[in-house]
Amino acid sequence: MVMRSRAGAGTRHANRLFAASLADHCSSGDTLELDKRPFDLRAAVPLPPLMRVYLYTMTTHPSERQQGAYRIQIILPNKGRHFDTTDDAYVILAGYNPSLEVFALWDADAHDIGKGIPHSKGVQILEDTLLEAMSLGVARQTRKLRGTDESETVVASRPDTLPEALELRWQLSIERLIS
Repeated sequence: MVMRSRAGAGTRHANRLFAASLADHCSSGDTLELDKRPFDLRAAVPLPPLMRVYLYTMTTHPSERQQGAYRIQIILPNKGRHFDTTDDAYVILAGYNPSLEVFALWDADAHDIGKGIPHSKGVQILEDTLLEAMSLGVARQTRKLRGTDESETVVASRPDTLPEALELRWQLSIERLIS
């Protein structure tokens, strides 16, 4: 059973926009799920067949650890420590900023290692990457994972190019796993 929590109003709006952006590739099955975090989407090729989406509001603040960065704060439902991958779901870790109208897609597997996600974990993306995505449709940024020698590639996208961005995110995740 997938552990879910009620999403706030901003996240519910972002969930609906995320699903609507994939309308030609996915069906949500149950629109009530879009009021929860995570929510599931069933997709057609070239996307993963089942995506479990953990979508958070992406914000920026002058006191950010890295100037010019936007971030999401990962807090899993029911004080969980790991993303839920039951039913072989591919986990999407995403943020949405309503002012910029842009999504960011992090490598969920890179953050859910060892003991998993602490109670609260922030992940970031540079504003320049988001602005590039606003201009070009899709952009990517490589960032070092704190406390490790590993890095991840974060993908950013406008809503109209989200299918392309998700396909890229999935391909990058596969490449990371086999390397």
